[in-house]
Amino acid sequence: MATHALPSLTASFRDRRGAALVEFALALPLLLVLVIGILAYGQYFLVAHEVQQAANDAARAAIGGLNAAERAAIARDSVAASASAGSLDPVITQSEVAESDALLTVTVRHDASGIALLDAQLLPVPETLIERRAVVRIGGGV
Repeated sequence: MATHALPSLTASFRDRRGAALVEFALALPLLLVLVIGILAYGQYFLVAHEVQQAANDAARAAIGGLNAAERAAIARDSVAASASAGSLDPVITQSEVAESDALLTVTVRHDASGIALLDAQLLPVPETLIERRAVVRIGGGV
């Protein structure tokens, strides 16, 4: 009785033992890039939100100042406190206060180039300088 040592051609096409491993090897790089993108952009949006929140808090705090110099000092102190309390680095977070026509504008800039996952060059990188503004009316009345 002779037995065939090699499986028939149709039987080898039906054998799917290694198919899952090959599919996983093809899909893994795409899934990793997707997860890294979610994490990197999530961190970027968190920093952008904190910059906007720092500008909002500074503008609200500055309303209580009696004159332009005091309002500017209060706003800058508020931005520094917000940066220290959150994930922003106070050294690279800058603020600017301007007054015109009974409006106070607080501008906060933060260099987001230190976000590690965006340095991987796997993804398109958004603008690294995040700049946000908040405007409030000075004084009572309409």
